[in-house]
Amino acid sequence: MRQIRDALAHGKRSIGRVWNHAVEFAGHVDNAMSIGKRVFGALHPIIQNYGGSSVNKAIMSGIQSYDSSRHEIMGHHNNVQAMLGRLRKVVPEIDL
Repeated sequence: MRQIRDALAHGKRSIGRVWNHAVEFAGHVDNAMSIGKRVFGALHPIIQNYGGSSVNKAIMSGIQSYDSSRHEIMGHHNNVQAMLGRLRKVVPEIDL
């Protein structure tokens, strides 16, 4: 029985570490995108003045795709957090 308990604890720790690293990495990506959006906002008029409307369109399309993906991922993240909360409440013995 102890081996099963230890294996479950190890699995829980491993999944927790992976989750925390993924959330931290996503935060870094989000921070970089935020900086990139501000840089683009500052450079947009200059690019436009030099005939870079196709460049601006491509960058805006990329930003919109990122924002859409971010919104979808945050929805999944919120669902996982809600499910975890329900599990903690319903089955406190598993110590999540």
